[in-house]
Amino acid sequence: MKRVLLLAALMLLPLFACAGVVKGKVTAGGKPVAGVPVSDGRQVVLTNSRGRYTLKTDKADSIVFITTPSGYVAQMMDPIRPGFWQLLTKAPAKREVHDFKLMKQDQGNYSVIFITDTHFANDPSRDDLKRFKNTVLPVIRREYEAAAARGPVYSVNLGDFAHDRYWYDFGLNEEAAERFLATAGYPAPVYSVSGNHDNDGAIAGLGDRTDFESAWNYRHTWGPGCYSVNIGADHWIFMDSVEYINDGEPDAKHKNINGRRNYLCHILDKDLEWLRNDLKFVSPGTRIFFCCHVPLFNDASKSEVMMPGQAEILDEVFSDFPDVYVFSGHTHKYIHTGTDGFIRFRQFIFGATSGSMWQHPDGYQAIGSDSSEQAINVLDCSAPEPEPRFVAISGSTKMMRVYDINAVGDFYRNDPQCRIFHELYPERSWYADPAFANMIYVNYWGYAPGQKVEIFEDGKALDVKKSNLDEPLYVITYMTPKLDGGSQPSKSNLKDRKTPHSFVATASTATAPVLVRVSDPDGKVLYEETVIRPKQFDKNTN
Repeated sequence: MKRVLLLAALMLLPLFACAGVVKGKVTAGGKPVAGVPVSDGRQVVLTNSRGRYTLKTDKADSIVFITTPSGYVAQMMDPIRPGFWQLLTKAPAKREVHDFKLMKQDQGNYSVIFITDTHFANDPSRDDLKRFKNTVLPVIRREYEAAAARGPVYSVNLGDFAHDRYWYDFGLNEEAAERFLATAGYPAPVYSVSGNHDNDGAIAGLGDRTDFESAWNYRHTWGPGCYSVNIGADHWIFMDSVEYINDGEPDAKHKNINGRRNYLCHILDKDLEWLRNDLKFVSPGTRIFFCCHVPLFNDASKSEVMMPGQAEILDEVFSDFPDVYVFSGHTHKYIHTGTDGFIRFRQFIFGATSGSMWQHPDGYQAIGSDSSEQAINVLDCSAPEPEPRFVAISGSTKMMRVYDINAVGDFYRNDPQCRIFHELYPERSWYADPAFANMIYVNYWGYAPGQKVEIFEDGKALDVKKSNLDEPLYVITYMTPKLDGGSQPSKSNLKDRKTPHSFVATASTATAPVLVRVSDPDGKVLYEETVIRPKQFDKNTN
C-alpha cells in the first residue's frame, strides 16, 4: 500500500516541464520492419526503413507501444500477453531505448473469443476462480481448438477483469488476476480494455489525476488504456471509456477503499487525440473493430451508457470508415441496439462471463442480470459481415427461455423465501396472484431491432407485448436465496427487474401447448419452440 501511495505522490510532480527522447527499433526475425506506428499515447510516428523510431515525449502516459502491422503479431510477454507495449521507467528528461520484436503470421482467416465482466476477486464465498477454471475455461479451450483449425485465434477482454472493491480484501488486483489466467492455461493471446472495476480504489483525492493514478496496476499489467492492432485486413481499436473519479465517502466494508469508486462514462479528449492520430495511418474504408467497456449507444432498458455526445464525436472521427463494429460489456446483459441514425456503426453488447459476478449459489444456474445464460462469444472474422456467436457455458444452443407463469406462480406460492421476498417487496410482480393466470413469458436475449416475437395457442396468434415484469429465474436464483426472516428491504430492489428482451402474452387455457416463433424483419423464421404446458419451473428451468 505504501508503494502505491508513493507512486501516486511521485506522479504528481511536474512531468510536463521537460521532455525526453524514447528511441528503439522494431524487428521480425532479426530484420527491420518499416512503417510500424509507434506511440506514447498522444503522438504517433512510423519506423523508418531501418525499423527505427524516435519519440520526443514528456512521458505523460508512462508507456510506449506499437500498432502491430497486418501479418504480424508481437512477441509474447507471457502465455497470454502480446508484447506490443513497454513501460517508461526513467525521469521525463532521460533518454530511453525500447525495442519491439514481431513474429510473422498468416492472418487471412482469424477468429476472436470475447470475454467480459469476469469480475475475478478470489472471494471464498463465490469461489470465482475455481468456477471459471472448471466451467468456463474448458468451453473457451474447445472453441479455441475448433477456430484454430481455420487460422489464428485471439481473445478480447472487454473490461471489469478484476473487481476494485475486493482488491485488498482477497489480494487479487489486475496483475494477480492476469497471472491466474496465464497459469490456468488460457489458450489465446489477450487484448484488453479497462472497465470501471479495473481501477485501484485506494487512489482518491487527486482531482484530475485520480483517473490516471488509479489505473497504475492496469497499465503495469495490460499496457496502454488506448491502442490499436492490425489483424488481417482489419484495424482493431481498444479504448478506455471510463474516467475513474473515486471521490466521496469510502466503502468502509472493504480494505483500503478510499472513495465511492464512482466514475464517468466517456472517452477523454487526450485519448480522442491519440485516436485521430492513429487513424491517419489507416487506409480509408478499412473495416474497424472498436472495443470498449461501456456501450456507445443506449439500450432498451435505459441502463448506464456513455455520456451524451460521444456517438457524434466518434461518427466524425470515423468519417472515412463506413463499417465500424462496436463491442462492449458493462451492462451484464445481451443487448442488440439500433444506432440512432449513425449508420456506420453496428453495436454488440455482451452479457457478463461471470453470470452475475459469480453470485449464484451452488446447484443453481449461472445467469446474467437479464437471466441470459452464462456464455462467451466467438467472432469469425473471415465473414464479410461477421456476427458474434453466442456460446453458452452449459452447452445449450438456445438464446431463449419460456416460462409458464402458472407454474411460476405455484413455485412462488409454495416457496418460503419467495413469500419473504413478497413481504419485503410487495410492489414487485407476485406471480401467485390470479391476475397473472395463463401468462406466457418469453425471454429472448438474441433479440435485435426489427425482429418479431410471436406466440401461438392452437394456431391462434396471441397478443404479444414487451414486458416490464420481473424475470422469475433471476429472482429465485440470485435474490431469494439471500433472504431470511431478518432481511431488511433494499431501495434498489423495490421495483421489478425488467430485461430489454422479454415479451408476454396471455393464453386462453392453462394446458394448451404454445408455439413461440422469432422472425427477422424480412419474415425469415430464426427460431421456433413448442412449449408443452404445464411447464415446470424451478432453479433448473431452461
